[in-house]
Amino acid sequence: MTGKSKVAVPKKAATIILLRDNDRGEFEVFLLKRHEANAFMAGNFVYPGGRVDREDSDEEIICHTRGLPPDQAHQILGEPFLKVEDLSYRVAGIRELYEEAGVLLAYDRMGNLLSMESDDVRERFAHHRRQLQKREKTLLQILKEENLTLALDVCHYYAHWITPEARTIRFDTRFFLARHAVGQEATPDTRETTEGVWITPANALQENLKGNVALSPPTLRTLEELSRYRTSDEAIKALSCIVTDTIIPLLLNPLADEIIIFPWDPEYELLERGDIATTNDHGLPSCPSDTTTRLVLKGRCWLPYCKRVR
Repeated sequence: MTGKSKVAVPKKAATIILLRDNDRGEFEVFLLKRHEANAFMAGNFVYPGGRVDREDSDEEIICHTRGLPPDQAHQILGEPFLKVEDLSYRVAGIRELYEEAGVLLAYDRMGNLLSMESDDVRERFAHHRRQLQKREKTLLQILKEENLTLALDVCHYYAHWITPEARTIRFDTRFFLARHAVGQEATPDTRETTEGVWITPANALQENLKGNVALSPPTLRTLEELSRYRTSDEAIKALSCIVTDTIIPLLLNPLADEIIIFPWDPEYELLERGDIATTNDHGLPSCPSDTTTRLVLKGRCWLPYCKRVR
């Protein structure tokens, strides 16, 4: 007798979408290419992020945060968690951003956002970063040594994604938007990630279609939303005010072509129940002005389609 396979429990995670305005009056996002040897999203371009560690909700590190009272964080996330646990997503996001991209969103003792404009400061924080990556030092130790507090209020809650149940590695991820810190340079860690790029959302979507920049499904979908705004201020103001539903895509694998079905696809509920057989009719290829409802994996890239109600 064949039993139903056990569904992997998703690990809590946080991601920060770093935005900056360029000289052309547009805004760009920072993407990292994951190492080909990674077990999850190998070779894909993603935003900096990772798992929420136990230390991210430690009472002492919460005391080294600023700008977001626990009551407000709890209200924004809208989940029945402990209030300290709500803050831990932002702490984890800032820590992972520092580890993976070298950008630390923190206030100095004068209440200004941390800047690393001088060579000695850059080298000191690069050394802190290497120690943090090797687990030779904790983020809390760095904050104490440098007299810093984490800038939770610059991280704007945007989206909640959970990896499809069909995956053996799953994450329950909160996405935040944040402006790039002036005077700091975003760089890949060369361990989990091999390349970093600043790119406009529209260009990233085009490069994905060409097969040059393989975007993960959540990255592709969020870039599609971001591409509808002209400036980072516009994007943050619009997207951080939306009441966000949890997004749990379906993963299908007909005829060896993996397919991701988003909850707003007209066939999502039917496919979730297994009521209809999947066909190769995915609708029309979508453009940023559309709302992509499904993705089809072709080679290494996910291609967006828009399935409409007939």
